Amino acid sequence: SPSTEFAKRRMLALALLPKLVFGQSCAADSQACQEWRSFERCAIPAGDDLGEPLWLTVQEAKLRCEEEAECAGFTFEGSRPEGPLSGGRVWVHLKRIFDCVDAEWVAWRKAAGHQTAQAPAPAPPEALSAAASGAGTALCLQGQVRMLAHTHLALEQHLLQVLQPDLFLYGPKTPEDTPEGPEIYSLKDYVVEARWEVENIRDQLYNETSNPGQVIDLEYLQVQGNWFGSQCLDPPLRDNRPGSAICSYYSQQKCLEMIQAQEAQRGQAYHYVVVSRFDFRWLAPHPPVELLAGDAVWIPSGSDWEGGINDRHAAMPRHLAETYLGAWRLLTSGQAKEAMVSTLGPTKVNGYPGPNTENFLLARLHYFGVEYERFPSVAYLTCTLRSKSRWTQCFGTTSHDAPGWLYKEEMEHATRIAKCVRFAWTPRKMEDCKEDISHLYRGFR
Repeated sequence: SPSTEFAKRRMLALALLPKLVFGQSCAADSQACQEWRSFERCAIPAGDDLGEPLWLTVQEAKLRCEEEAECAGFTFEGSRPEGPLSGGRVWVHLKRIFDCVDAEWVAWRKAAGHQTAQAPAPAPPEALSAAASGAGTALCLQGQVRMLAHTHLALEQHLLQVLQPDLFLYGPKTPEDTPEGPEIYSLKDYVVEARWEVENIRDQLYNETSNPGQVIDLEYLQVQGNWFGSQCLDPPLRDNRPGSAICSYYSQQKCLEMIQAQEAQRGQAYHYVVVSRFDFRWLAPHPPVELLAGDAVWIPSGSDWEGGINDRHAAMPRHLAETYLGAWRLLTSGQAKEAMVSTLGPTKVNGYPGPNTENFLLARLHYFGVEYERFPSVAYLTCTLRSKSRWTQCFGTTSHDAPGWLYKEEMEHATRIAKCVRFAWTPRKMEDCKEDISHLYRGFR
């Protein structure tokens, strides 16, 4: 009967109490201290339990889970992270896998403590603190180079001549490229380093991720959305998810590595870092660094799909670059889902349609406490019918080789802002040329 089963579970739990009460506490050995993170309205689905439910307090459950190497966390029914008001016992389910579904339950998960087998989350190096001095601007363009024939003149006029940066280029090497890489037109006069790689990103992802079968094939693939788009991989991951997000994160990591290598060579950090794309069509000058004040990442207006923030372009003080460009390291550290759950909430992360790349960027910035600001956008993604990717459409052109646009609202927004800015920015134009189009990005893309 239910009462008999309840009594058996209670007796089993009581038999374990001496071991739990007298187990080594975090305070007793600070070098092995385990940190915990609670999630309200989070129930871990049935299955992957470490035995029967136990009648424990929250503190006892933490100690018990710490003693079990396979234990990822625990869950119990209720709405208070500390359990009953008195701190009393509740039926606790220890779990091998942590995966939230929305319910009137609470879950606790092991977080990285003073000792952990996981790779550390990305953090700015000590030598590049917020107070560190730097000189010059590093600009990295990454991704597919296919549209550079149509964008290089505007890139030079509106981006390179304004920022006067050291230019870094990264992209995949294709069979059509020369041994030196693709044609980069007038950009070659600014280049410090260009790296064209015959990519094998799928193998890199599995090789660099701790416990990839658990983290990639179970934890990450359970989270829907194009934040983990893999159709750029050869072969794609098993769900063949549309998009090229994973390749974009890898490209950003390569940008960061090139910038770091150049800093080591010249013996000085950069003052500012800008990250952009080859297929951005600039209609007016980029705001000068002097107008991008504050300790924040500056992002163009628009393209805040489904509650995220624009991930096409960014400008930032040097010490924030490890966070903005750190998506690959966050993925391979195994902490990407935790970062999203703790900032976006379990309903967004575990529901449909799931996070997109814009959501994942917002989650990363919030997770590491990085502020962001907006400047009015004067650029849009361009395309041709011949060179468009297989998961997008190209509009505004009827010719295979004439440039069009990927998103009409982005193009029209940038055109209006460019007419306001005209030939140069001023502090007043940073305010007067703003335009709120957030209502255009609330639906699913």
